[in-house]
Amino acid sequence: MQEIVVTIHTPQELNHSSYIQTGLFELERMGLIKVKVQLDIQKNNGALSVDECGNITKTFRPNPKTSFYTLVDGSTDKKIGFATDLYDFAENFSESALNNCDFYFKRNYESRFVNPIQENTSTKIFKLGITFGTHSEYKHDGFKFFLGLFLTNLRLNVKRDRYFFKRIIKTYKAQKRHWRFINTSRSITRFEAFEEATENTIMFQSRCFLYEKYEDVRQIHQQRYQLIKLMRKHFPDKFLGGFVPSRISTGKYGDALTNVPTAPEEYLDAMKKAKIVIYTRGLANSPAWKMGEYLSQGKVIIAEPLTAELPVSLTEGKELLYFNNDSELIEKIKRVLDDEALASHLSKNARTYFDIHVHPVQNTKRILEFMLNKPLQ
Repeated sequence: MQEIVVTIHTPQELNHSSYIQTGLFELERMGLIKVKVQLDIQKNNGALSVDECGNITKTFRPNPKTSFYTLVDGSTDKKIGFATDLYDFAENFSESALNNCDFYFKRNYESRFVNPIQENTSTKIFKLGITFGTHSEYKHDGFKFFLGLFLTNLRLNVKRDRYFFKRIIKTYKAQKRHWRFINTSRSITRFEAFEEATENTIMFQSRCFLYEKYEDVRQIHQQRYQLIKLMRKHFPDKFLGGFVPSRISTGKYGDALTNVPTAPEEYLDAMKKAKIVIYTRGLANSPAWKMGEYLSQGKVIIAEPLTAELPVSLTEGKELLYFNNDSELIEKIKRVLDDEALASHLSKNARTYFDIHVHPVQNTKRILEFMLNKPLQ
């Protein structure tokens, strides 16, 4: 049998792209595909943005959270180019990916923005679904990933002026920090491991973004701040969490700092123990990583409704409960605290949803099989 080969073109950003990479490397471990890593230093500049009226504008900015791949079916020599867009903003698209790929999978997929773009491109745009940061122990070609990260960002940031060498040093330091950070991501085996909650607690831990000059960021910070105070007021003996300490959170929301460990592994350990978790939106209404992490551990999830469209929707009363205001949030938390059968039902279905639709192996396998129009065997 001729093998299926997927080539990863080294991306400009490794945090979000780790999700698809994990799926690919795990599928290679299972013997279903072969993965190659190709050094790519293309700038891939060019973005399309859709406004509320469906008008499209072009800019020349880069799209670091769009990653590029090539899929080859050895039995037919069929070659497919595809991209995954994990950017927070539903209205923005990579022009380079639309011009050069056959398929485009978007994380924050909203039809009102996708439809005007789809009408103007032959590239087929589809829903990617919920993602989160993780890594595979079977990842290889690490040096290529780092080299691609450094060289592409060097091309994007360096100009031939009197600050030429300073910019090289600054870019190197920035990408070295990024490399160190992504290497603290948790192995997919940590999310696969699942045990029932051991504590009858409610958890919501969040972070503040670096800048508050954007209205969306300020609104998210205020929403999370009010939620933390609300939980501490109504469930003082059961609520765990708060803001992760940072310059912004300590300076502006110092009375809402977390009482839970913040290191990735320790936070995951604490979250595994909690029974109920709260979900709120990410930047630009994007699906936050928390959702995938919560689902993986079969948490009882009380969530703000998602605006992103998923390949398979999360259903109220099946995988989670939705809230639209403070009173609904309090009422639904009390409901699951009192109704053990409902809590067990939500927990079981949340984990099942993860296993089928969110686990990077299953989701990556889904999109590969969709493009090939046949199962991986």
